[in-house]
Formats: sequence, structure tokens, C-alpha cells
Amino acid sequence: MPDNMDASYAPNYPNQPYNANPHMHPGDLVLVRIVGQGHWQHPFHEHGNHVRILARDGNLILSQTDAAKLGGRMEFNTDTTPGQAEDGIFYWSGKGLGWDIFGHTPGAPGNPPCVPDANGYYTTASGASVNSPNYYEWCADHDHPLETNPVGAVGSGGPVTQFDPLVVTNGLWYNGTPYMGPDAVNHSRGPTPLPPGVASQNPPGESGIAFMWHSHNEREITTNDVFRAGC
Repeated sequence: MPDNMDASYAPNYPNQPYNANPHMHPGDLVLVRIVGQGHWQHPFHEHGNHVRILARDGNLILSQTDAAKLGGRMEFNTDTTPGQAEDGIFYWSGKGLGWDIFGHTPGAPGNPPCVPDANGYYTTASGASVNSPNYYEWCADHDHPLETNPVGAVGSGGPVTQFDPLVVTNGLWYNGTPYMGPDAVNHSRGPTPLPPGVASQNPPGESGIAFMWHSHNEREITTNDVFRAGC
């Protein structure tokens, strides 16, 4: 890090041809294969959502109540030991954050609908197209602002105050905004908003939220039980 998040052949690393920065949309399923190497137990940790373990060492984990279904547990930290391999499914939905990850503004032109399906998401089951810009949005948070004192088109009243993006810029992989969608630059906080695609590896037509996948041992996750816990 940040080598594995920068673009392939990034100028910072002229001899590094490949990155490890997979892009996904809310609701996409990503197969994660983890192999424990070396002599230390240093499990893999995915931010954002837990991972459902489907197999260990190539052997499928079946449901205890239905042998026809995969039934691995959801893990916060995939505890691979040296020489062990695990396969899991990761997906992220943004459910229950309390703010609109797409930065929608009530009454704004082009604000798409968000009709919840039986599970609360905007999907084909509730009239969405798979090409809808907010496909798989968690509708309970539609139009809910993030920012308390916003700059741009986002309505006020949210839980946080955003910072000037340039204060925390770190190389090429800062996207300038916490929002997704082609109009994300209009929702940047601070006097120096950065448009999508200018200082990031996201395509110009979208912006996104990055989760840094990396390994942790258990004591590191809790910061050796010293506040403040985390990575």
C-alpha cells in the first residue's frame, strides 16, 4: 500500500506493472481467494462488509440444515493459518449507513427514483434497470445527506462536516469525494473539489468508495486493546 491501489505502471512505481484494485458496484458479488503463506498467522481483513466463507482448502462448506446450499459463516477477519486457503464471497451494499452514498438531492433535476424491492434495494424487482445509475441503492437512505454544512448540491442536515479534499490527498488514488456517480464532483466539500478521474484511478464517469483490503492479526485489529481501535 499504496502500490497495490495505484494504476498499473503508475509513475510512482515505474517497475510495477500490475495493481490490485478491483472495481465493483453495490450488490456485485466478488470471489475472494485467500492463501496463508509464511510462518505467521496473519489473517485477511476486508473493510466494509464481512465475507461469507464458501470453501477451505478447496472443500466446499455446506449448510448444516440444507446439504444443497453453501453455508459458510460470515467472517470479519478470514482466519487463514499458514498453508491454508479459503474462498469467500464479498459484496457491499451501503445498507444502513444513514446517508445517501450516491449524493442524491431531493428535488434536483435528474434525481432518479428509488423504489425498494422486498429486500429494501432498488433492483429490477422494483422497476429498476441494471443500467440505472443508482441500481442496488438502499432506498431507506435515498436523499439523506452526509454533510452538515455542504458545498454544492447536497442538502444540509447530515451527520458530518466534510474536509477540504486537498488536505488529505495521498497520491493518485484519492477520488476527491465520498460519493458515487457521474455528478460526484458537485458534492465535494471544501474550496478545492477534485472531479472524478482527475486524481484517481476511477473511470471519469464515476466516483467511488475505496476499502483497503489487507492482512491483520487479531491484536492489530484491536490496536492491542488500546483506544482507538482499528486500522
